[in-house]
Amino acid sequence: MNAFDKIIGYNSVKNELRQISDTLKNRDRYDRLGVKAPRGLLLYGDPGVGKSLMASAVIEESGRKVFVCRKDKPNGDFVKEIKATFDKAIENAPSIVYLDDMDKFANSDESHRNTEEYVTVQSCIDDAKDKELFVLATVNDIYCLPHSLRRAGRFDRLIKVEAPHGKDAEQIIAHYLKSKKISGEIDPITIAHIMDGHSCAELETVINEAGLYAGYERAEYITMEHFMKACLHTVFGIGFRNKEKDDECFSTGLSDPRSVYSQIVCHEAGHAVMSEVLCPGSVTLICVLRERENGKGGFTACYNDNSKSSLYWDKSRILTFLGGMAAVEQKFGIQDYGSSGDLANALDYVKKFVMAKGLCGFQYYSLVRPSPELQYRQEQVVATEVEKYYHKAKEILSLNAEFFEKVASALSRKGLLSACDLQQIKSECTIIPVSL
Repeated sequence: MNAFDKIIGYNSVKNELRQISDTLKNRDRYDRLGVKAPRGLLLYGDPGVGKSLMASAVIEESGRKVFVCRKDKPNGDFVKEIKATFDKAIENAPSIVYLDDMDKFANSDESHRNTEEYVTVQSCIDDAKDKELFVLATVNDIYCLPHSLRRAGRFDRLIKVEAPHGKDAEQIIAHYLKSKKISGEIDPITIAHIMDGHSCAELETVINEAGLYAGYERAEYITMEHFMKACLHTVFGIGFRNKEKDDECFSTGLSDPRSVYSQIVCHEAGHAVMSEVLCPGSVTLICVLRERENGKGGFTACYNDNSKSSLYWDKSRILTFLGGMAAVEQKFGIQDYGSSGDLANALDYVKKFVMAKGLCGFQYYSLVRPSPELQYRQEQVVATEVEKYYHKAKEILSLNAEFFEKVASALSRKGLLSACDLQQIKSECTIIPVSL
């Protein structure tokens, strides 16, 4: 096993890192071609996505000595430390200088990037131009750095490391599950879809959190229910759920339209049914709460597998946003006053269609601040389009009334439905597809 085998997923990034390591380790091959090794590599991305692990793999596979520099001294002393680190590396060339969390070297922002620390790093890189010195750096926020520092000739390779998606997330979750005692019902794909866009560190935390729930309950295995609780806590900020209190709350059902709980159940079922009819397999989790937390009475989480065009997905999101209020109106004949956020989201999507994409006619298209007259006409067409989408949402719910009623009924009883639960309900219904 080489060092890159420790990195799960990220195949395209690993291939590029392997190539860089090879240029450092096998200089003769490249010298015969008359080419130079890259002078520096900058790995950037959000915290917890694996940048440090990738940097360590490059260092290990290169076979070179490494000299690490990270901010652990006051500003004046730290500038001296930067210079001393480069001097030691040059004396021991061929070598690597590893600048760990370089965006933490100085308190700067996009407007104040030419601080002494960054100027010093830039100067030290230039002074080592003809030496066998490779500079490796990790940063969370690349825009804290001056452009002159991150340009080619100083950092020849800039690689963005993103949170794992799709197969990468599934592989990482499967890796973390290997050391856990889990039940056979555990579905890494469902967990990956719920956690889509979250860092590797967060994936590991959710899996460990699920184990903590299982241990507290004295369970023999970690189950899918434990993972659902862990996802609620880590991803959505929903606290510890007490099963007995949940059972008492969720037994009330949908009989009373004046009940806030009944309206929330109906609202979330509307979101879920709309998304699932338009984009099958997109709903990962539906939850209603016995008490509001962080201003939420419930939520429906969706996953985009990119199988649909971006235009189709955007249209489906508009209808999904409107599906909650449409469901409450159709079920109880009342206005859903808890839908202001959903309505605002739907309006934002339609505004982009009208003003930035020209989908309602070029006469409404505008990339600059529109005139008052154009703005008035844009607002009119946006309102008209949202009204059309709202009627379409009610039509879709009516066509799939059986599916909606079964989802709402199950949600009112359980309070929490996973993708597997939803697919089971869906298999018992006749789904009427709708074209957009």
